[in-house]
Amino acid sequence: MNGVLGRYLTRLFVARALAVLLGLAALLQLLDLLDKASDVLSRGGLADIGRYAMLRLPTTLGRLMPLAVLVGAILAFRQLAASLEVTAMRTAGIGTWRILGALAPACALAFLLQSALLLGVAPRTERALADWWDSRDPAERPLVLPQRLWLRNGTEIVAADAVSRDGGVLEGLLVIRRDTEGRALDRLDARRAAHGAEGWRLEGVRLIRPGASRPQEMAALPWPEGPAPRALRELARPTEAQSPARLLAGWRGEGPVSRGPAFYAARLHALAASAAAPFVMLLLAAPAAFGLPRQEGAFRRAAVGLVLGLGYLVAAGLMASIGEAGGLHPVAAAWATPVLFAMAGLLLLWREEG
Repeated sequence: MNGVLGRYLTRLFVARALAVLLGLAALLQLLDLLDKASDVLSRGGLADIGRYAMLRLPTTLGRLMPLAVLVGAILAFRQLAASLEVTAMRTAGIGTWRILGALAPACALAFLLQSALLLGVAPRTERALADWWDSRDPAERPLVLPQRLWLRNGTEIVAADAVSRDGGVLEGLLVIRRDTEGRALDRLDARRAAHGAEGWRLEGVRLIRPGASRPQEMAALPWPEGPAPRALRELARPTEAQSPARLLAGWRGEGPVSRGPAFYAARLHALAASAAAPFVMLLLAAPAAFGLPRQEGAFRRAAVGLVLGLGYLVAAGLMASIGEAGGLHPVAAAWATPVLFAMAGLLLLWREEG
């Protein structure tokens, strides 16, 4: 395709997708602020509203990227069809696939931007937001959790009722120490655990060993195998966005984890499958380029593409949740949706060109 025409199509598409992205992000940010404004103001002043919005923005932009590609492509294709530019291009021998190929680099750019936001920026901003939200509470004072935190730390099974904001103090601690084959060696119940310069120290300990006639009571006991406070903080107050390195470590069972391998494997495959989302959205929007300005069915083509694109997002989220819960193999949970909707897009495109 001629380079000038390719740049023209790309500018047309990118301008509309960017406008949709910023418009939707502004709307969602406004609705979120209306809901959280009183809580934000109670933590500071008007400046904190801007701080809250900026920390939320990377996650909002990243999640809206596929929808912005879909709506931006539909708007661009409808303008091309309304001005008869698609008709002129097809008359000149420029088919639909060459038009889609010209827009593919813009879709790849959208995926790279989404990945940078959700994998690079959002994990940091969400953690900063969570820490700031709890900043009124002393870092060393344990905060009672809505439900008991359970995690695997090497061969140990650990549970805690309360975790301080910095992860350095635990209350209501249970530790089940196991051998490499998973058999329980003993059970530790501790009233409190604190992390200092020499590592973890348990207080008010009750030790139970299999076969022992009675539990052993101790005032204090070192816990050198304890997890890092930072890891406990992240597990006690998890954020939605997680880096690929953290997901990969969780899948391998490296470090403390509160989920099974299926959860982390499903998240990793979902990240890989998200690369297909902008291209599938472009494919679903392509039928909107067909038809003459006053021809019946022009609105229907755009509406069908929009409904299928929204269905793609809902189905991808649902399948990801099922995969994270272990209900489906991670590969099937992540890749079934893009494959099925890509086939639906190809079928619609074949039907229009036929």
